[in-house]
Amino acid sequence: MKHHSSPLRKHSQQGISLIVVMVMLLLGTIVVLSSTRLGWLNERLVGGESDYQRAFAAAEALVRDAERDIRGLRIDNVTPCNATAGYVGCRNFLGNQPFFPQEDDDLDLLQTRVAGGTNGCLQGICLPATVTTLTAVNWTTNLAAMTAAVGTASVAARYGEFTGLNPAAAGNPLLSWSRPGVAPVVAPRAWYWVEVFRYTDAGGIVAAAGNVPIPDRKHPYVYRITAFVQGMKPGTRVWLRSIFVPRPQNQNI
Repeated sequence: MKHHSSPLRKHSQQGISLIVVMVMLLLGTIVVLSSTRLGWLNERLVGGESDYQRAFAAAEALVRDAERDIRGLRIDNVTPCNATAGYVGCRNFLGNQPFFPQEDDDLDLLQTRVAGGTNGCLQGICLPATVTTLTAVNWTTNLAAMTAAVGTASVAARYGEFTGLNPAAAGNPLLSWSRPGVAPVVAPRAWYWVEVFRYTDAGGIVAAAGNVPIPDRKHPYVYRITAFVQGMKPGTRVWLRSIFVPRPQNQNI
């Protein structure tokens, strides 16, 4: 006896098969989309971490550049930044510009030269009233003003601006910037500023830093360096602070 499948049963089996195929297709699509989103998130995380590390490295380079600026020496730690008459280290003393004090009585003159800046800062040299005058909040809320220009001078200093190093040769694009009138125009993304304190007035930062050497009597200054870098990504910002005593007691530096 021959058995024949009814047309209704065939259509039912075909309908079930179609549903199974559609469900499998939907599941596969979800898996692919999830994998794509996971890869995108991983790429963003890796990219963000890479941007932060690059910004942190730029901040460290700025601190080293600021130390050279304070000492007035090029990268070899021997050659003066500028041998032109009237320069003290890296700074144009006779040009009525801010400078790093050499003697105890230099602060009054420095005060007059930074008076036209912002928050007591000009060309990367700051003479604040106290060790708490300039904080991260000050710089965050006034970043545009602190990194702007005052006439032909800048408030904060940029990498190599006074030490003569070539920012483009630093190997970090965040340190690059272009001087006025020099093409191509590269907007700065990294700055440093140095607060100048007498050692006797720097008790707060000396105690917080720990192991800060005592400066010699002829050069009784402690310098607090702050570096700020904006990464390529909008949310990447790095602050780095360091205490520097260029002429400790019992060392001929």
